[in-house]
Amino acid sequence: MRGGVFALLHRVLRFCKRHKGGVLIEFTFSIPVCIALLFFVSDHYRFYELKNKLKSSAYLAASLIQQLKNNSATKQLASDDMARIVYASCLNFFHTLTMFRPYPFGIYYLARFYYVKKISNGNYQYQHILITTGKGGNPHPVNAMSCSIGSVETKTPAQVEEIHQDLVCYNSGEERLFIKCWYNNPNVNIYPYNKSKLGLFLLEPKFGEDGNFVYQLVITPKPGLFPVKNE
Repeated sequence: MRGGVFALLHRVLRFCKRHKGGVLIEFTFSIPVCIALLFFVSDHYRFYELKNKLKSSAYLAASLIQQLKNNSATKQLASDDMARIVYASCLNFFHTLTMFRPYPFGIYYLARFYYVKKISNGNYQYQHILITTGKGGNPHPVNAMSCSIGSVETKTPAQVEEIHQDLVCYNSGEERLFIKCWYNNPNVNIYPYNKSKLGLFLLEPKFGEDGNFVYQLVITPKPGLFPVKNE
C-alpha cells in the first residue's frame, strides 16, 4: 500500500517537473483574474453594507419620530425636531460632521417624509417634508441641515395612492407616514467624487433618489405628531 502511494507521488513530481513552464504561465495569468474576483466580491459586500446602513437609518428615523416627544407636553413635531431626527439617523454611517461640506466620503444624506391623514372618503390632509445634509456651512449640525417643510394641502385618494399605495387609509382620522432615505452626490465639479472613499474598487455606484442606495417604509405615526410645524 505504502509502495503504491510513493509511486503515485513520484509520478506527480515527474509530471510537475516536465510541465513546470506551463504551470508557471497558467499561474501568472490566473493572478489578475483572482485579484479582480476578490475586488468584485469586496464591492458586492460593500454595496450590501451601505444598503443595510441606509435601511437602519430609515428605521432609526421612524423610531425617533415615534419616541422624541414622549416626555414633552407638546406632541407636535417642529422643523428643528425633524432636523435632529434626520441628523441622528445617519450617524450609523457618517461620523462627526462628515455628512456636510466638503463631503469627505463624496456623498451626503437625504430623507423625504410624506404625511397623510384621511379626513373623509374623498379627502386627505397631506404634507411633504424634505431634509438633507447637503447645505452645510454652519458648525452646529441642526442649523447645517437643509429643511423644506411643505404647507398642509388636500389631496384625493388617487393622488395619495400615486405617491405610495400603502399610504391609502381605510378609516377617517387614520394617519400614515411614508419615509424615504437615500445617499446622493454633491456637485462633482466642486466636490470631486472618488468611489475608493467608500471602499469600492470595480463597481460604479449610482446615487440619487432612484440610485442603488435607497430605502423606504410606511409607518403609522402616533396621533398629534403631524403635521410638522414650520418654525
